[in-house]
Amino acid sequence: MDVESGWDLPPGLDEFLLARIAEDQRMAADAAAASGRQAWSVEDVPLDGPVQRGTAEHVARYDPARILAECTAKRRAVLACRAARPDMAFLGARPQGMADFPLTPRDQHQLAALTLALLALPYADHHDYRPDWRP
Repeated sequence: MDVESGWDLPPGLDEFLLARIAEDQRMAADAAAASGRQAWSVEDVPLDGPVQRGTAEHVARYDPARILAECTAKRRAVLACRAARPDMAFLGARPQGMADFPLTPRDQHQLAALTLALLALPYADHHDYRPDWRP
């Protein structure tokens, strides 16, 4: 809530990303706790039923240790972008009818906004994601 205005405001893109990263981190930590370790191998994934070796390799590759490392890296990237004072108006700067035209940042503020928007794309199906964040 914005204390000064009294209105509930939607989170900014940086806050949205930090919340999604925290969710990912919690899920990875829970999986590590449930399994008793952070690093998994293909042999750790049960192959009974419909699970095939390729699925087991995928699960092992994205074990809690990797996800936790990715969360740390993403959090650092978000905080660096926040410190650069992203120009969020840049994300809506395409001419009408050119939604798929790539944006070319012209300064560090636009680059920070574009980086945040790109980091948010995997979370575009989340109910708090805003279409104006789409790069």
